[in-house]
Amino acid sequence: MRIFNELIIGAPLNPYYYTQRGVVYQTIGEADRAILDFSDAIRLAPRETFPLINRGVLLYLRKDNNEGAIADLTAALKLKPCEIAAWANRGIVQKRKGEIDKAIADFTDGIKCLPPNLEPIRETRLPDAITSQLSGPQQQMAERNRLAQLGAFTYFQRGLAYYDKTAYDKSIADFTEAIRLNPGDASAYVGRGAAYMQKDDMERAIADFNEGIRLSPGQAFVHLQRGIAYHRVGESDKALDDYSDAIKLTPRDPTPYVNRGIVYYTKKGQYEAAIDDFSKALQLNPKEVNALINRGITYRQRGETDKALGDFSNAISQGLRTADILRLVNKGERGKDPELAKTADQVAHAYYQRGMALIDKQDYEAALSDFDTAMRINPQDPRPLLGRGAANLKKGETQQAVADLDEAIKLAPGLAFAYFERGTAYHAVDDFRHAIADYSEAIRLDPKDPITFINRGMALTYVDQIDKALSDFDTALKLSPDNVNAYIHRGFAYALKRDFPRAMADIDEAIRLAPTSAPAHFYRAQILAMQGDGKRAIGDYDQALKLDPKNPRIYASRAALLNNMGDYTKAIADLNEAIKLRPREPIAYLNRGVAHFSMGQYDKAITDYDEVLKLDPQSVAAYSNRCMTRAIVGRDYPGATADCNEALKLRPNDPYAHDNLGLIYLKQGQWAKAIEAYTASLKVEPQRARALWPGRGEVQQRR
Repeated sequence: MRIFNELIIGAPLNPYYYTQRGVVYQTIGEADRAILDFSDAIRLAPRETFPLINRGVLLYLRKDNNEGAIADLTAALKLKPCEIAAWANRGIVQKRKGEIDKAIADFTDGIKCLPPNLEPIRETRLPDAITSQLSGPQQQMAERNRLAQLGAFTYFQRGLAYYDKTAYDKSIADFTEAIRLNPGDASAYVGRGAAYMQKDDMERAIADFNEGIRLSPGQAFVHLQRGIAYHRVGESDKALDDYSDAIKLTPRDPTPYVNRGIVYYTKKGQYEAAIDDFSKALQLNPKEVNALINRGITYRQRGETDKALGDFSNAISQGLRTADILRLVNKGERGKDPELAKTADQVAHAYYQRGMALIDKQDYEAALSDFDTAMRINPQDPRPLLGRGAANLKKGETQQAVADLDEAIKLAPGLAFAYFERGTAYHAVDDFRHAIADYSEAIRLDPKDPITFINRGMALTYVDQIDKALSDFDTALKLSPDNVNAYIHRGFAYALKRDFPRAMADIDEAIRLAPTSAPAHFYRAQILAMQGDGKRAIGDYDQALKLDPKNPRIYASRAALLNNMGDYTKAIADLNEAIKLRPREPIAYLNRGVAHFSMGQYDKAITDYDEVLKLDPQSVAAYSNRCMTRAIVGRDYPGATADCNEALKLRPNDPYAHDNLGLIYLKQGQWAKAIEAYTASLKVEPQRARALWPGRGEVQQRR
């Protein structure tokens, strides 16, 4: 700077000195002073292109003055129509303005100006005593290198423009040429890797990202992109390493936290670590919609539905107003504006996820409203149809549900996630045959997703195919060796086979990996209860509730154990909590009815059974239990008889209903009918103790 200041004082009309001082100002970030120097150089040498190009670059890069930049670069091209740097930079400005086709045209014109058979950049050597005399060849080499570098830059920029137009094959071709011309520049490798990712060629993408990191270590963006590629090929540990490196390099960027959190909950089953990452992302940017949506999904996976609903609602409010999105989508603006499309997709996804959480809350009408809104925003997304199908299944509207679920598959043919989601919808209504079939198809399409194997394994346990379930959990652990959910559910499957040592080993490993996992403690309680260790089981239920105090399933399961242990007062207290949290769950009322019955509180028991039948008119257990309770009270034998008959309509071979009819007839002295009822029970279970005594034996004694 001092040298050029002195030169300018000595020769104030020399444009070269102003140009060089402008370059120095440009280098140290003094944009305004650089622009003044380039302007002086242009005034003094109006036919020189270099100061015009440099001023144009500063105008768009530092002053956000796209029109001024285009004017300068166009002026340079009028002076020198094959000024490649002017074509390249004007293309960049056109791309900044969203004029992608004009940008591609400029880059193409610049490429046409390159000499044919342009050779790649060659390494230059420091001149020694002999080569320093050969200035001609040295200058020629420098010029060839300059053109090769400029050509690589222009091909790279056109590759980016093609990428924006989703013309990935053309993009890859341009990045490849940029790499040929300048193999030491990491940028083209990164661009080509991103294009390969869009073509779902993860192997080549990862190879390019590896080269980009080798050439230029410490690029957070490249670690982030390679992490995404590793995630998509099931290399979850490598993905976590890359996201962690990106966090170290750019600790104030929320994106790698969000991505790492997604791996934790989708591939590792580590919900607590995932929630921690999403929360850190939201501390950095409270309006990070993806963090809100994914934290909500994780809360929902943990059974914390109210927290999930809060996150989904917040995500919806962070996007544009729904009315504005719908208006713009209806006007056809979605395809013209990538940012609008991105926002619309996020809002639609938040509506879908909130709808699923509302299904968990049994608020089916509100859920259907959210799914309808999501479909209006993004009619091509199959997920809202899947959600609507799930809600209708829960409502018992099977025909409409199946139509929605099948239509979703038509919208996403060959996509694993559509079959997975349809499988979860069937799973939720205990239609395990359809669920297993859909999970199997999802696995065929994507055999590297551990969650699908875990879900199919869970469904297989319900149809008593334990060995097949264990095989699925084994596969999940091969794909994701420290997946907490796989250990939990494999442990429970071993317990169902009465292989308690293996069951406890798996569940203890899950707790070691995730000590604050409520599901891990919940399932250990289940396994301990199956072994008859009620005291330790209660301790694990207590710990699960400390970690997740609003989970109705934990309250209901602890209540079932307390019922079996004869502690009916505590069981009822737990069931009261479960019912507060999930007031439309018939099993909680049924179990509370059993507890009230066991305490001799028959009227309360009947009230609970009434509630069960309002929620589930097909409940055989509720009819049979209410029949027995009415029989014992002795006030309403016709009502009791009607209840048992209804139970037998639903399940003709239900021994409990036959036994209860026998009790009704016995108490009324109708001996023949009583013997007939107990005999019917014994036909179902020949050694049924209750039907033998006091049952049929007492009738024969009395008659």
